[in-house]
Amino acid sequence: MASKKRLHEALERLAAAEEQAFASEFLAPMLRKGTVQVRIAGVVCRFKVTPDDFEGWGVFRPMSATEARLVRSAGLAERRRYLDLLPLLRMIVCARDGDRWLAIPAHRADSRFRIEGLVPVHLVEEAQPFEVLLTRFDGARCWYDEPDPRRDPGTAAYLRESLARMVEPGELSRPGLSAEERSAYELNYAPLLAAELDARRDRTEERLRAALAHAGAAFREYQERGDVYRVAYEVDGRRHVSVVARDDLSVQVAGICLSGQDSRFDLQSLVGVLRQAEGDGEDVRVGGENGGMPEDVYWNAHPPHE
Repeated sequence: MASKKRLHEALERLAAAEEQAFASEFLAPMLRKGTVQVRIAGVVCRFKVTPDDFEGWGVFRPMSATEARLVRSAGLAERRRYLDLLPLLRMIVCARDGDRWLAIPAHRADSRFRIEGLVPVHLVEEAQPFEVLLTRFDGARCWYDEPDPRRDPGTAAYLRESLARMVEPGELSRPGLSAEERSAYELNYAPLLAAELDARRDRTEERLRAALAHAGAAFREYQERGDVYRVAYEVDGRRHVSVVARDDLSVQVAGICLSGQDSRFDLQSLVGVLRQAEGDGEDVRVGGENGGMPEDVYWNAHPPHE
């Protein structure tokens, strides 16, 4: 009987708290098309808001157990009181994702939170990559508070400038640069480097394809090896492999034996030589394919002319 009485009293207290809460207004942050939540007697209640296109800090009034109405935008002092109730979490801004910023913790040793990878920071008023922000964590989301006044803004500027010059992560050198800031830099550097390499490869392929097409040959593939390209292509249906210099496409290894005169030709003019060699019955191939002479053997016998 005593347990039933305690349960009944608890339910009455919850009902009274709900009634009081539904009769009053509450402050909360809201994302566009999202919901707001408030804790009532220890229970988190979520409300769908009208209008749903509002985003920011607002004051809301419950209309039912599941719906609320926006009354007005919250003032700075009201927002300050709300944020001060939440634990502080310093975050390093890494990248923009639509209308939100993605960040990583500025202190990995902070054992209060278990955060892996990039997480969004919501309602950021103004930020730039690599800045350290003070955020507040409500258990589900990080809400922007303000820039970290303790962190030198010159550090973030240095990282942005380094990224613009594509400085390798291992070459970063600035006093006080933290391991977490280096990680943030690497997260930005890796995709930029991959994009640059892809773009460079596309430009190289187009360059090789155009040179061969002008001579009536068909490009197939290439591999970059230091200062040279190993190019595979077809001339009149027959596959050839040649090695050309990266800067001017001059021939280093022709693909047929030219008695060490390879460098007299570039990739485009080499196509005509190959046609003539085939017409004359010459079939001494270089590249190790189809019984051809291995490239290293040919290089040793016929070093390219300077």
